[in-house]
Amino acid sequence: MQTTSLKILYFLMLPLIFSCNKNDATPNNSDFHVALPTPPVKVINTEGTWLVYEMHIKAPNLENAIIFNNDNLLLSYTDFISNNGFNTASIWLEYPASGWADSAIKHEFYYRDSEGNQQQSNFTLDIEEHYPDPITINFPVPNGVWLAEGAPGMNSYHTRALFPFDEPVFDPNQNGYLIGNNPQRYAIDYAKLVDGLPYVGDGSALEDWHCYNLPILAAQSGKVIFTKDGIPDNQTPFELDYPTDINNATGNVVYIEHADGSIGNYSHLKPNSITVAVGDMVEVGQEIGRLGNSGNSFAPHLHMHVLTNPEGKTLNEYPDGLFMESLPYKFAQFTKLGTAPVGYLDLNPIYPFEPTETEVFNNTIPSESDVIEF
Repeated sequence: MQTTSLKILYFLMLPLIFSCNKNDATPNNSDFHVALPTPPVKVINTEGTWLVYEMHIKAPNLENAIIFNNDNLLLSYTDFISNNGFNTASIWLEYPASGWADSAIKHEFYYRDSEGNQQQSNFTLDIEEHYPDPITINFPVPNGVWLAEGAPGMNSYHTRALFPFDEPVFDPNQNGYLIGNNPQRYAIDYAKLVDGLPYVGDGSALEDWHCYNLPILAAQSGKVIFTKDGIPDNQTPFELDYPTDINNATGNVVYIEHADGSIGNYSHLKPNSITVAVGDMVEVGQEIGRLGNSGNSFAPHLHMHVLTNPEGKTLNEYPDGLFMESLPYKFAQFTKLGTAPVGYLDLNPIYPFEPTETEVFNNTIPSESDVIEF
């Protein structure tokens, strides 16, 4: 079985043909441009503390990037996602406890021009001496043992997802192109485990899944700013009943704006289960709907992430929330019981997860495929 069960929205990274928008500002005449869709942030997961940022790079035949701080090698990066001369790089750098020795991170990019000659371009990213810790939220699902599928990590499918623009947009302030947004870079897909398994029997019915129809809880207090209900559940796990696109991919969904301006997204809810409406004020821990399997969802789960909204954008239409950027967060406490194989829910036959540890984490977010208890 393909490892697609909870990889929501990843299909939107399929190759697209890009062209320059003639209405945008005109860049200088160069094969090479770099832009960041959002500033660097600190992420604290069960594997360590990281400085995380995404780069959109226009360069033909991009081969690698060498990243330095104060002449100290931080990373040699080759894992670009490339299409038609546009590339994305998801950079995760180990964050030193004492901060950074220099106020800039230097990048040396190597690529080949149209004649096959290797070229080098340099890019300097100014950084802060220290970055604030992520915001703290509560868990959006009831207490129990949960698989944190796709949780933040340098190789997580959420981290490397992208909603591409129709055409790349030239940003004159950065002298580079932005090719899309990733609202789910720090998302988690929650699936409950009981006796080490996500479902009873063969999991062929939605009701077989231990998480199906459980209450979804507001992770922070705030104001409901957008909802969508009435999208059907996919009735057979591991199959989609209908085509999905940017108008229904997150299924039935609730967006809650928090006091700090960040926005919580709760996706794939059960149809006709949403209990809140736009304009409602909700308290942390309040039920806002039930866990379902709607939209681009291959098995019952809750997809939850947090958005940053420094420009104060409004969500007027369904796709609006897909073209915003993501914000890291942390949980006050949970216990890590081990790490399941990536794609665990797709195993056929599946086998029970066996705990390998009981480490308590404070002020942290799970890493990809961690199994946690709270």
